[in-house]
Amino acid sequence: MENCKRVLKLNIFQESACYKKPFSFKAAETYPLPPYSTIKGLLHRVINADRYCPMGVSIQGSYESKFNNFQTTYFYKSTTITTMPMNIHQLFNINLIIHVSAEEELLKNIYNGFYNLNEAISVGRREDLARLDNIEFIWTKQIDMEDEYDGKIIKNPVYIPKSQICDVLHGINYRLNNWYEKMNDMRNWHKTDVLYANNDQEIEEGLIWVEENNPEELMFFSD
Repeated sequence: MENCKRVLKLNIFQESACYKKPFSFKAAETYPLPPYSTIKGLLHRVINADRYCPMGVSIQGSYESKFNNFQTTYFYKSTTITTMPMNIHQLFNINLIIHVSAEEELLKNIYNGFYNLNEAISVGRREDLARLDNIEFIWTKQIDMEDEYDGKIIKNPVYIPKSQICDVLHGINYRLNNWYEKMNDMRNWHKTDVLYANNDQEIEEGLIWVEENNPEELMFFSD
């Protein structure tokens, strides 16, 4: 069984970043990779979208280390402003590999949007500047592991939607913000349950996407 499609691939580097977890108040804890909502937010900003554009993204990557940074946080209540130091968890030397699956016209708009930006991009907080090292169109194919003689090895830590994994993989479970719709001026978030899977694990069953010219590069698109 084989199914092919053209997707957009981005390689992004960040010297440091905090992909802040919701409801982490005493300390700003970070996800190990940016959640789907963060990447989709970037892509929507690039094309100046005024509505949600359906797309699937695959997010994988690595970082060198973690460090803590103290910053002054401001709290506003009525006319009173208070401050307190907050411990910010940050990642250091991050390399992200992003694959984007969408309609061809949308992919072209994103590609052209990156080449026509008039400001620096950030991933995470506004101050978490990012460098786009590469952006290109590639062909991918979906393979059935039952037809493969050998399993596929996860090369980089990656988010895998729970609906796409087998029970033998190890990692950390997260429920990530994916995209939202406005309801009565409130954001109603659609979330995706994922496994943050460690690298060097072998996948031996199921349907997975791989790069056509580099079949060892795996992808797991968000629902």
